[in-house]
Amino acid sequence: MKLRFTVAFDEADGEGIVFFGNYFRLAHRAFEAWLPQRGFTWEEWFRNPEFGVPLVHVESDYLRPLRPGDAYDVEIQTQKVGESSVEFGYALTAPDGTPLANLKTVHVFVTRAGGMRKIPIPAGIKARLLAH
Repeated sequence: MKLRFTVAFDEADGEGIVFFGNYFRLAHRAFEAWLPQRGFTWEEWFRNPEFGVPLVHVESDYLRPLRPGDAYDVEIQTQKVGESSVEFGYALTAPDGTPLANLKTVHVFVTRAGGMRKIPIPAGIKARLLAH
């Protein structure tokens, strides 16, 4: 499933193209829209009292520039589900399908109390991640 967005003016740098770090903002914006479509609530993922899911690794390949006003699509894939971590891939494309960027984020499940210790992905969440 693809989600469509438009680049905002303030996401560009002095050259008029999306600043490299803002690609992760674009990806996260898509992730926030994608989660409920996969059965996750905001409270369950971002405000869970028992665990957090912080980023531990990100990477990207920039293929073509994005500029303010450009429409772009984001397709998110759950690429790998481990014991305590999950890896998501983000393919950003122009509406005509031209590849623009590929990003990857790796998140780890940790306790909220007691020093953010790594924990196994809760069974119900892991099942939904594996389904996508």
